[in-house]
Amino acid sequence: MSNRHHDDFGIQIYAPTIGEAWAGLVQAILDSGQPCLDENRHRIAISNVRVKSATQNYPDPVIESICDGEQLDAMLGFMFDRDVMEDIDVVPSFSPGAKSYHHRIKEGKMVDFVIERLSLIPESKKAVIVFPTHEDYAAVMRNHRDDYLPCLVSIQFRLLPKDDGYVMHTTFYSRSMDAWQKGHGNLLSIAMLSDHIRKEISSRTKHKIRLGPLDGLICDAHIYQEKYTEARERMSRSIAS
Repeated sequence: MSNRHHDDFGIQIYAPTIGEAWAGLVQAILDSGQPCLDENRHRIAISNVRVKSATQNYPDPVIESICDGEQLDAMLGFMFDRDVMEDIDVVPSFSPGAKSYHHRIKEGKMVDFVIERLSLIPESKKAVIVFPTHEDYAAVMRNHRDDYLPCLVSIQFRLLPKDDGYVMHTTFYSRSMDAWQKGHGNLLSIAMLSDHIRKEISSRTKHKIRLGPLDGLICDAHIYQEKYTEARERMSRSIAS
């Protein structure tokens, strides 16, 4: 299971797999989350939490055994094949219609950029995907009560040299994460995207590239009141098994 550490930097979670990292994040919120409101919705939340998984392997047995499968499929769809974003929260906070992560990646040729950049310059620190755009800010300004701004702000991919090739390190920043309903999908989709990029670069360059850790900072990780009981019961069953 994951390790949690409290100090002046807040809660930090380290685990061997993305599933255990996600479970550790959920448990940290259940144990230490502070009651607060989010646009009049009750929730518990922790701030500025760092989550790191030593690996990005998938499929992940922890995620598959605990999470809601329909929510997971939806989150993966928003990253890989669905063009329109919609809120899968039990109480949606925005109307469907905004561009999904997949749409943004495709429109901006973001993955193409990362693959080409790291294939040409493996040590580059510029292989970054950034999701919010000026269009999002304009849309939010038009309606502050029915707005969408991507929760996942950025993902950076880095190749660090090893004796026999490279290890891909993936780092993300999320302004917000609905940990119970969406966090598993966020982490799994990032890992799957990392693996796709790794394979493409390896095919182009003929370098051996191993998928390394997933590391991220979440500014606000939370569980909404409507899901407290479900999260606690499923996490308890997981620990018991």
